[in-house]
Amino acid sequence: MRFISVFFIHFLLLGFSSGQSFPTVGTVKDSDTHEKLSGANILIEGTTLGISSDSNGTFTIVNVPPGVHNLVVSLIGYLEYRIPITVGDKDSIHLEILLQPSHVETEEFVITGTRTVRNIADVPVRVESIPQEEVEEKLLMTPSNVAMLLNESTGMRVQTTSATSNTANLRIQGLNGRYTQLLTDGIPNFGGLSSGFGLTQLPPINVRQVEVVKGATSALYGADAIAGVVNFITKEPYEDRELNALINTTTQHGFDIAGFYSQKVDEIGSSILVSRNNQALFDVDNDGFADIAKYDRLTIVPKITYEFSQHLHARITVGYSIEERIGGIVDGVHQASVGIPYKESIKSARFDASGALTWNVSASQSFSLKIAGMRLKRDALYGQNPFNATQSMFYGDAQYSFDLKSQKILVGTAFNLDDFADCTVGISNDRSYRFNSPSVFAQDEIQLSNRLRLLLSGRVDFHNEFGTFFTPRSSLMFRPTSSLTFRLGGGTGFKAPTIFVEEAEEIGFRNVRPLQDVKVEEARSASFDVNYRTLLHDFAITVNTAFYLTHLKNALLVDDDSLASDILYLRNAAGATLTRGVELSTKLAYSDFKLSLGYTYLYATQSDMGQTYEVDLNPRHSFGAVLVWERYEDQFKVGIENYWTGSQRIARNPRRDRSPDYWITGVIAEKGFGIVRFFVNFENIFDARQTQFEPIITGDPFTSNFRTLPIYAPLEGRVVNGGIRVVL
Repeated sequence: MRFISVFFIHFLLLGFSSGQSFPTVGTVKDSDTHEKLSGANILIEGTTLGISSDSNGTFTIVNVPPGVHNLVVSLIGYLEYRIPITVGDKDSIHLEILLQPSHVETEEFVITGTRTVRNIADVPVRVESIPQEEVEEKLLMTPSNVAMLLNESTGMRVQTTSATSNTANLRIQGLNGRYTQLLTDGIPNFGGLSSGFGLTQLPPINVRQVEVVKGATSALYGADAIAGVVNFITKEPYEDRELNALINTTTQHGFDIAGFYSQKVDEIGSSILVSRNNQALFDVDNDGFADIAKYDRLTIVPKITYEFSQHLHARITVGYSIEERIGGIVDGVHQASVGIPYKESIKSARFDASGALTWNVSASQSFSLKIAGMRLKRDALYGQNPFNATQSMFYGDAQYSFDLKSQKILVGTAFNLDDFADCTVGISNDRSYRFNSPSVFAQDEIQLSNRLRLLLSGRVDFHNEFGTFFTPRSSLMFRPTSSLTFRLGGGTGFKAPTIFVEEAEEIGFRNVRPLQDVKVEEARSASFDVNYRTLLHDFAITVNTAFYLTHLKNALLVDDDSLASDILYLRNAAGATLTRGVELSTKLAYSDFKLSLGYTYLYATQSDMGQTYEVDLNPRHSFGAVLVWERYEDQFKVGIENYWTGSQRIARNPRRDRSPDYWITGVIAEKGFGIVRFFVNFENIFDARQTQFEPIITGDPFTSNFRTLPIYAPLEGRVVNGGIRVVL
């Protein structure tokens, strides 16, 4: 960050008598735009003298006693600044004070939208941040995974892809989950075989912040980034030791125990996450078919950092996760028909390792290198149908960035390897694939003026199966005042087709035929957003409005006739997928209260075979409100949430073609006593769930005509969870 510049305009020695009052006067301005700032607090430290700047940003403090004093200037949204002033018997001091915006949304991180170490409010690309305080709030609600953290964010929806095993993926702005690129510390983490489990297997206890870029962003992150990118930024070890341990239990027989520890000693930092999560098979509506799948999962993630020098840092992270998941008929249920009760059993084991090297060559140059590998093994039995597969992935990335007079330039290269081996007995290995894609990318961020910035980026991928793809992107940011920001951007993206679509996950990949004569899915997107923040008396207000449009061609669809016969053939759509919408979010802070409001309008359509229809499972309207009251000094916090989900189109449901709307209300409270904190969470108080409207299955789960239905509402219903955590 630039240091706040404070300039003494002049010191005037006025020829009055020593008993005359000589004022300290000045003007407070924004260091970026030089806009005059009203409402800044100016104090003479150690005295009762102080005043606020007026509408012209000016102030006058009279009767300042002679001597050396500290002048303190503060304003919400700006860094506090102190400056020593010397007041003589006959001195009148005139100051021009330039305050540096603090952009309190976040610290400086490697911003997902630009791959550079920047403040999130200063990048031309719209990057949404879920800060650590919100991550910790959701940690108390669902310590086992990050699904709720994303599901309650404006413009995003966690979609359950299997009613039996409760797998899920993330939809951004109406596009299916396979189009969202999930990263951990900037490294691709979940996709393909693990796409249905990524959100349900990632514990949040070591997550520091989540960054989201919506829209096609293949220009920097390659394939899969059609709908957007979600980057989970994990905690780094510092000199101050951190210990966070948690025990949680639920009224639906869930149990979680998790711990995170980190500390840096001299040049070496280390951290470790250990999480054990258990859930019993639970039948909410007592129909004999479990609404909540049973799982037993162990996750271990150690990390080592080493500081070779002030400018050279290295990081090595290893992750291991093993899970057994069971869904279907609850044991002990008897049916009149004779048959084998339907069960799903899924065993998955995942091992990954990554390394990162960052070298800050100078104040204006940096180099980074990332290498990562992952191997996932999945052995499943869907009824009597096995599915056995292994996926291995390798990722390498090197980039170099440097600053010119008014430009920040980045160039880099990356390599992706995705090797999927379908080992299911009796299934053609034609479903297997081995994709590799070397690429080069570049980015140029140009500061056209103090108020105007332009970002241009592009990437070329050389895919071994589908050819060469060029994906450009551009963004323009205009900040006329320190309180108001406009962003206009557009990008492109592509995705190589695979069998990992939501409909295949829903039926456990049984009878999913190999792909034949399919094309790459390609997208173009555009967005425009306005961000306004201000201080109105004691209220801090932030308002963000975004408009977006995405055009996707060659979307991979399931042939309707094959779906009816329980045999899945995938083909490209003859027409385009078009999503358009508006997102409106507002945050207000007053004293110990924080209020967040969010509304999303989404309309997504698919054109195919001469017809245009609304895309399934996309609520056209949704709304959320969260009110939190927190007293830091008393270690007490209480919050209430209300989320409304509007009607959605539903295909393949014999009972209805549109879902009913529903509300979800929750209350959470936490009270601390030193390092020990107790918490309780009442989730979905009014028991909104799909089985309140209709069963989630058709047919007899003891016979072959059994089928689960698409999920449009929660399955778990009312849940109370609570526990204890220790924070050092």
